[in-house]
Amino acid sequence: MKKKYWILIAVAVVIAILVVVNIRARKGKGLPVQTEKVTPRSLAMVISASGNIQPKRQVDVSANAMGRITSIAVKEGDTVRKGQVLLQLDPVQLESAVNQLKASIQAVKANERQAYAQLQKAKSDLERTRKLFGQGYLTSQEVETAGTNYEVSVASHEAALHQIAQYEANLESAEHSLKEVTITATMDGVVTRLNVEEGENAVMGTMNIPGTVLLTIADLSTIEAEVEVDETEVVHISLGDSARVTLDAFPDTSYAGVVTEVGNSPILSTSVAGAQGIDFKVVITLTDEIDIVRPGLSADAEITVARRDSALSISIQSLTVRRQKDLKGSSPADTTELADDDEDIEGVFVVEGNRARFRHIEVGISSQKYFEVLSGLKQGDEVVSGNFKAIRELRDDQRVTVAKKRSGKN
Repeated sequence: MKKKYWILIAVAVVIAILVVVNIRARKGKGLPVQTEKVTPRSLAMVISASGNIQPKRQVDVSANAMGRITSIAVKEGDTVRKGQVLLQLDPVQLESAVNQLKASIQAVKANERQAYAQLQKAKSDLERTRKLFGQGYLTSQEVETAGTNYEVSVASHEAALHQIAQYEANLESAEHSLKEVTITATMDGVVTRLNVEEGENAVMGTMNIPGTVLLTIADLSTIEAEVEVDETEVVHISLGDSARVTLDAFPDTSYAGVVTEVGNSPILSTSVAGAQGIDFKVVITLTDEIDIVRPGLSADAEITVARRDSALSISIQSLTVRRQKDLKGSSPADTTELADDDEDIEGVFVVEGNRARFRHIEVGISSQKYFEVLSGLKQGDEVVSGNFKAIRELRDDQRVTVAKKRSGKN
């Protein structure tokens, strides 16, 4: 019995020794991390967006007169010149109206000639009456009657002249409407859309009801990509920024462009979940030619908003956040200007010896992989760059073991 007692004591002592040795071994080993040296790089900050391509200039041709379409002289894809006949509406009713007005004008002109003759007679009668009155042959009442007849003749003649002017104005309007049944191109371009067929009725628009859009003509010599950019990114975009545009129809080719318009009014959109997003329209004018252009093709754009040559940089995953209170008493962390214990501090962990020291830094632009370093680091500093779990769990002045040094190449 006594022998078993001593055996149990010996086993307990061995287990305790193993536990102490294991704990000390763990403390001495440190947290495995990956590192990367702070290195100068050429960086470009790129904003991605999607949208469609559109011609810079296009017009929708609508009907300015009502009527049945009797002939169409073009088809989609045709190149047209300004003034070229595109289609014809039935002119019968308008031609009839023009002919009626012309006949009416001839009638009122005849009335005007008759009124003029009566005016001349009334004028002669008045002159003769005044002469006879002066000789004592007629009374003043007869002179007054002749004067009244003359004034009536003058008014009748003026009315006839005004009637002629009215009919001529109506004729001018009717002739203009007659010209409108022959629809011509208002600009050089390509017919990109034809919405009607022969035999359909064209409807003229009013203030509240739009008219029939018969076809669309576009100038395809200048193409633009209209894309939507999130409100958090549009503030970085300026006129003149360079861009590359890729069309879904030609995924292997990209086209150069330049930002020519940044919208001031937001485009509100609602997601399936009900959250409302705010985007802004950005227009990119392409400087490269597209062989086969079809307005409305989907486009993806990459807009370069900033560039830096030989800028000190770190990997994006190296940047982390710690709270002020977690860094108190840690002299390597430059956090004196941040007084709030719960305030977040951006920084990185720099490996010095076998310790990871948190260092507050300021960053500038970002590329897809790297941040520009404005302050807090110098070239050659060894920064913890992985893994994500290690960066998230690291504490200031914690012992680390560098498992693998990354090359730092782009």
